[in-house]
Amino acid sequence: MWKTIRAAIYEKHKGHRFRLEKVKSERTESDPQPPEPNPNMRFRPLLRKLSSPLHFSLVLMGLWGCSLMDPDQDIPAYLVIADWEFTPGEDQGTASTNITDLWVYSATDVIGVFPLPAIVPVLPQDANGSPVTLLAGIRENGISNSRAPYPFYTTVDQEVLGSPGSRDTLHPEFYLVEDVRLIRVEDFENSNVFGNLGGGAGLVRLDAQDAVFEGEYAGRMEVNADAPLCRVRTVEQEFELNSGVPAFLELDYRCDQSFALGLYGYRDGTESKHLALVVNPTEEVVGEVNWNKLYVDLSQSITAQGVADHFEVYVECILEAGRESGSVGLDNLRILTY
Repeated sequence: MWKTIRAAIYEKHKGHRFRLEKVKSERTESDPQPPEPNPNMRFRPLLRKLSSPLHFSLVLMGLWGCSLMDPDQDIPAYLVIADWEFTPGEDQGTASTNITDLWVYSATDVIGVFPLPAIVPVLPQDANGSPVTLLAGIRENGISNSRAPYPFYTTVDQEVLGSPGSRDTLHPEFYLVEDVRLIRVEDFENSNVFGNLGGGAGLVRLDAQDAVFEGEYAGRMEVNADAPLCRVRTVEQEFELNSGVPAFLELDYRCDQSFALGLYGYRDGTESKHLALVVNPTEEVVGEVNWNKLYVDLSQSITAQGVADHFEVYVECILEAGRESGSVGLDNLRILTY
C-alpha cells in the first residue's frame, strides 16, 4: 500500500480556499418616507456600543452550551515528534538528510502534513484500531511549496494507544527502502570523476578544513573575471536511468552565487543537455556560507531525453553580473532511483 502512497507524491495537491463576504444593505433614495420617531431610538447608540461585546459573550455562551450538551465529543490523542533520525545501511554512504515534514496516513486516508518538529492529533475514527503510518517529507528541488514524501525513505507504523488528550513522544528512525537503486556519483574521498569542459580549473578536490562538509575531502568550483564560466561533467560513468520512475540527485552543497545542475543524455553517439535545476545561494551564518542538503528531481530531464543509452551528470557555474568572483562547494553526490 505504501508503495502506492510513495507513487502518489507526484500528484499535485491543491488546497481549497474559502472567502467570507460581508453584505451590507442600504436604503436608497427611492425608499418610502422614513419611519416616525420612536422613543426607543435614543437607546440605539448605547446598543451599538454594547453590541460587539454582547455578541462575543453570546458566542462564548453558545460554545460553552455546546460543550455541556456534548460531553462525549471526540478528543484526539497526540503524537509528539521532537526529533528523528535517518540511518544509512552498510555501504550506503552519508547520513546527511534534510527531512522537513511528516506525512501521516491512516489506513484509509491522509491525516495531514506536519512541519517538523510536530504535534500530530489523531482522532479515534482516524486510527480506527489500526496503526497510523509516518512518512518522511522533503522539499523537492529545495522549494518550500513543493513538499512531498521522499519515495526512498522507509515508512514508520505507529499504534495510537493513548487515551483522549494523551501525548505519546516518538523518535522515528528512517532508512533507505530495500529496493532502492543507489548510484554513487562522487563523494571526493578517493577520487574526482568530474572532467572540465572548459573555463578555469574545473571542479577541484580539496581537503582544506573550511572547504569540506564531512569526511576528509570535498569538491569546489570557482569563477572570476578571468574565468567567468566553469562547466564540469562526470566522465564515462554511464548512468542508466529510466523514465516513469522516481529519480533524485542528492547532494550537500554551499555557494555564494547561483549554479546549475542537470544531465547529459546520450543516444547513438549524440549528446543532449538537459537542465534540471538552477540552485540559489545558500544562507550565511556568522559570515560563513552554510552547507545545505538538496534533493533534485531528475524525472523531467530523463523524460525529456526519451530513449537513452546512458546519462552523465553536469554542474555549471557562470559569474553573476556585478560580482568579482563566486564559488560552489559540493559533497556526497548520488542518484537514487528504482
